[in-house]
Amino acid sequence: MDGKKALYYGAVALVILIGIGVVLSVISAIIGFIGTVISGIVSLAVLAGIVYVAYKTGSWLLRDDDDAASLDSIGSSSTSADAGASRQDRLRQQYVEGQISEAEFEQRIAEELETEELDDIDRELERER
Repeated sequence: MDGKKALYYGAVALVILIGIGVVLSVISAIIGFIGTVISGIVSLAVLAGIVYVAYKTGSWLLRDDDDAASLDSIGSSSTSADAGASRQDRLRQQYVEGQISEAEFEQRIAEELETEELDDIDRELERER
């Protein structure tokens, strides 16, 4: 083997090693990019979960008394307070639309409020038992 052939084979080997290094660097960069994207997605999912839990906790802590009343009767689809409120809303709507007179509206609202008070008293008596 003469010196030119050895030099030629050495140059070819060096080019092959550089090519392999470049290919491995590109593959490593792609894998790193994919890892970064996956890490970002997981981080955003965890952040979204934390924000959701914080929102639910805040809404639970700051809920209205109407919500607390609806939690008193677990298992029922609607409470009497909710039903009373919806009946009052319907009466208001009828009055606004002119379907009932002011006197009739006041009479029905008074009856509704009396019914609600009786329901509240009955509920308190049931709790004491």
